[in-house]
Amino acid sequence: MRIGRGLSLSVKGEALIIVRRADTEEIIERRRLRNVITTNGLNVFAQALASPFGVSIAGGFRRYYWYLVLGTGSGTPSSSDTDLFTAVAISAKNGSITQSGNQVTYYVRYLPEEANGYTYTEAGIYDKVGFDANGNPLPYTNGVLINHLLISPSLSKDSTKLVDFYMTFTFS
Repeated sequence: MRIGRGLSLSVKGEALIIVRRADTEEIIERRRLRNVITTNGLNVFAQALASPFGVSIAGGFRRYYWYLVLGTGSGTPSSSDTDLFTAVAISAKNGSITQSGNQVTYYVRYLPEEANGYTYTEAGIYDKVGFDANGNPLPYTNGVLINHLLISPSLSKDSTKLVDFYMTFTFS
């Protein structure tokens, strides 16, 4: 992304996945993975910089909703991706967003009873999800896939595990 004469802005994505024992919260696995920022994701970031980023609902203004979604598909993530290869709808979950310096981190924790019974091979954030007339968030399929992460080796989720996802975007 170019900003002014000779200046450019780049966005890099990194995921930190921490798997814990559900009963003790002891860390049993920690992974750092790079992920692909989609072209649509770059457009979402540019829009957030250029104008208010959200929707007007019931006399107020709210930031767009977002979800982290896990998938079981295979392939090579690309900047032109608009969806996960095989999304698992029950994994769609919202969490928190924090900003520190030039980094923005989306965070989601999957509890022992959530998103079980799958071996996950991919993940992505669907941002820019709107709201219905009552202010309830629409399904993730109404959003824009902003990144695409290949989880390798794959991650099996069951009731013995808590899984934390930190999706960090660094602007430089």
